[in-house]
Amino acid sequence: MLGSKLRDAIERLRNVRILDDAALEESIRDIQRALIASDVDVNLVFNLSAQLRAIAKKKPPRALTRKEFIIKSTYELLAKLLGGTHRPPERPKRILLLGLFGQGKTTTAAKLAKWYKKRGLSTGLICADVHRPASYEQLKQLAEQAGIDFFGMKGESNANKIVEAGLKALKKKDLIIVDSAGRSALDDELIDELKALKKTFKPDNIWLVLSADIGQLAKTQAKAFGNAVGINGIILTKMDSSSKGGSALAACAETRAPVYFIGTGEKLGDFEHFDAERYLSRIMGYGDLQALLEKASELSIESPAELLEGEFNLKVFYKQLEATMNLGPLDKIAEMLGLKTALPKEELEITEEKLKRFKVIMDSMTKYELMHPEAIDSSRIRRIAKGSGCSEASVRELLRNYRKMKRVFEKLQKFAKKGSIENIDMEKLLRKFSVKKKRMFR
Repeated sequence: MLGSKLRDAIERLRNVRILDDAALEESIRDIQRALIASDVDVNLVFNLSAQLRAIAKKKPPRALTRKEFIIKSTYELLAKLLGGTHRPPERPKRILLLGLFGQGKTTTAAKLAKWYKKRGLSTGLICADVHRPASYEQLKQLAEQAGIDFFGMKGESNANKIVEAGLKALKKKDLIIVDSAGRSALDDELIDELKALKKTFKPDNIWLVLSADIGQLAKTQAKAFGNAVGINGIILTKMDSSSKGGSALAACAETRAPVYFIGTGEKLGDFEHFDAERYLSRIMGYGDLQALLEKASELSIESPAELLEGEFNLKVFYKQLEATMNLGPLDKIAEMLGLKTALPKEELEITEEKLKRFKVIMDSMTKYELMHPEAIDSSRIRRIAKGSGCSEASVRELLRNYRKMKRVFEKLQKFAKKGSIENIDMEKLLRKFSVKKKRMFR
């Protein structure tokens, strides 16, 4: 919601013929409505508005028109409002994660360990949550999925004993991450426990895990944990499903604690370094190709362009399914390419379960059928259904979805060949403003 409304505001500003004071004020009101509707603090919104008015009075740089200068400044101020971009530490040794119940801390611990593992660090996880019975099994299972060494002491009620033993067991690791206990509120008991854990663990980084759906309350929680224990970083979860993500980011920015990472889904790979400019570009529908390139690189896929090459048939579709299932849902890929708003919603809603079933069905097809799906008639459908253990209806559903996916990829190919998204002028404008794509360390 925030992204589409901000995009509308920027587009109206860009399309106005004469940018006089009245047009500028209307644009500012559009931006105010977009931010306030997304639960951003009113004082922050009015402060941004005042900054925009002040900038509008300045003389633009020689290379830019007044309109371009104001649009550029608006984009930069919005990125600043959301906290800007902070480079995470490259080789941390010990990270202590804090957070209340329901914030996604345990899952985040595994995601974070996997993120650093992919960047060359040997990592280990310690479960120091002695209050939530399921935390031990949950973190252990997540660690196994991520290929991360895990340490915990099931049934032990003293978190410090667990951490002391864990440090010995994982002493050869480059990075050790501790998942601490949470509560429904930051009470004195939790504060005392976290302080003792901090003394035992001696972390070089203490990061608070917050759910984006708490919106403005992120500021209150960050300040409370900061005053009680001390934090030097924040990770925001549920950024894919919360309409208050922008509000939470703005609230965190007020505390001056950098947001290093955001969680964008339930899978271990749905985790990324937070870059305010790229985040804005994505939610506004202008795409984040760099994020897709980084994810493809992690999965040893040479380029997302591979998904858009060649004649489209079931054999190509099969390869694309494998790559797509690793990269994420099709709607997320389209979002990163800046094409989500350009493609019909129903053409992006093929679930992961269906994709897996489609692969099983295609494994029962002949090479000819994969290369020439139009040749699959009723008799071939019966044979394929029997060989795959699926119903004929499932085979027909695959063929329908193949034709649907073919239309999607043909549209993606069309956009890719043009080198544009919905509006090439805006993309050129952002390039002119030097909104650069940042490379993470390797």
